[in-house]
Amino acid sequence: MSRLLIARILSAAFVLALAPAAHAQSITPAEAGAFMGVWTITLDTPQGTFENELALKDEDGKVVAVMTNPMQPEGQKITDVSKEGENLVLKFSGNFQGNPFDAKITVSPAGDDKASVAFDINGGQFSMSGAATKKK
Repeated sequence: MSRLLIARILSAAFVLALAPAAHAQSITPAEAGAFMGVWTITLDTPQGTFENELALKDEDGKVVAVMTNPMQPEGQKITDVSKEGENLVLKFSGNFQGNPFDAKITVSPAGDDKASVAFDINGGQFSMSGAATKKK
């Protein structure tokens, strides 16, 4: 699979499908703590890296995430934001070329303004990992 195809698939997943999950939830900004702010996420793919920006914002007392990338600069909102232990978890469902999928992004603290990232589609059918750095 070419790097461009992977980038298009990921971008299309965010562009076409970032609809809140049926039972979307969101934590409060206080619960999100140091995760609040803007992060650069670099995911490792078989063809190289794919960079996204993740902004975690307070919207009416709840955390929402907005994910952008070079192919989708206007961004998409993720409203299902929760915590599992110390990890931040973002979930969404979508449809790519007629194929429904569920996605889960787990952001795990890895030091000051750093995190590891796991991106999982359909319970492990396709997974990527990477790192995140908080922008100043």
